[in-house]
Amino acid sequence: MPSRIILRSLRTWAIRSYSTLRRTTDLPDKVHFKLTREQWALDGTGNSPMDMRNMFDMIKTRETSNILQAPGSTYGGKFTLDWTERPRNVLLVKKLNDIKTENALIQVANWLHKEHPELNLIVEPSVAEHCQEKLPFVHVIPRDQKHEYTRTVDFAITLGGDGTMLHLSSLFPKSVPPVVCFSLGTLGFLMAFQFKHFKHVLSDMTAGKVSLMLRMRLFCSLHQPNGKRITVDGKEVVLKFKGDRQVMNEVSLHRGRYPHLTSIGCYVDGEYLTECVADGLIVSTPTGSTAYSLSAGGPIVHPSVQSLVMTPICPRSLSFRTVLLPPSANIRLQISDTSRSQIEVSMDGQEIFLLEKGEYLQVRMSKYPIPCVTRVSEGTDWAKDINELLKWNQNFGRNLG
Repeated sequence: MPSRIILRSLRTWAIRSYSTLRRTTDLPDKVHFKLTREQWALDGTGNSPMDMRNMFDMIKTRETSNILQAPGSTYGGKFTLDWTERPRNVLLVKKLNDIKTENALIQVANWLHKEHPELNLIVEPSVAEHCQEKLPFVHVIPRDQKHEYTRTVDFAITLGGDGTMLHLSSLFPKSVPPVVCFSLGTLGFLMAFQFKHFKHVLSDMTAGKVSLMLRMRLFCSLHQPNGKRITVDGKEVVLKFKGDRQVMNEVSLHRGRYPHLTSIGCYVDGEYLTECVADGLIVSTPTGSTAYSLSAGGPIVHPSVQSLVMTPICPRSLSFRTVLLPPSANIRLQISDTSRSQIEVSMDGQEIFLLEKGEYLQVRMSKYPIPCVTRVSEGTDWAKDINELLKWNQNFGRNLG
């Protein structure tokens, strides 16, 4: 059996020096905001089916404003963003090593700097160093101070595809600010807006005239057979990876480069559910239901439907199909003693770790969702995406002209 290894992401960072970059340590804390529900799920009497005040909570303090989410708290509703003060700090995230998104970022940053000089623009260190001459006014947060993102960022802008959005999620291990996404990638399922409309959209954003959808994330941790956190060289893996992982799309256990089927014991709320003998197993969010899980035969789930989607990858049993679990479920996926090899753990497409027999992955709903800006008053994001991008339920046909 090969020794345990940490699997590194293919992404590399070339950070030379912070001495010539503007830091964010002197920036003000992010401002307060409120969310107002746009629509409610009503019972037969026209009343709200639950006391939503106990299910959806906005924590507001002098230092920060956090959006927290509890199981059953959304009911498919959208929310309107209201700034209690004008936003001050904006994070811009672009697709890596892509000239198209680099030009787009420069265009957006210059426009914001001109039209909204009160805004402090924040970019990642690698972007700042590469664009320092063109964007001398931007700020940067050093890699070892990621907690500053949560403290300072009022809202974020992503330029690229769905992978850019997943990367932004990794920058916020806890509360995430409102995010507006512009499509510059190949698919852009999570991208609500076309880049050509960025001036109008960002004007609405700064004025608080936008709608938000809360996209659920997963909270994931790795454990030894006795329940303790897995350690490498005396340090917890969760510490090595900057805390427990918040996953936006999915977490998967799979056989990787090994030829043998995996054997995974599946437990829900401490109760044995089944033994998964397959190439692997996926636990996805509703947002991630249209990604890896869908390719493995899982269902399409609306992003406002709180659930955990557990989908087998090429199972040995033909009757083993996707299971939708409630958002309150606590899932334990334990490597069985009959498994013939290590099993690879991947989160949002990044290789994380190799699990041995008896070790397990714990998954549950995160209380920190991602508030994504949707197209104002249209309410057609999801329907248009599955029809236009996924070509869902479209008839076969040929162009004979």
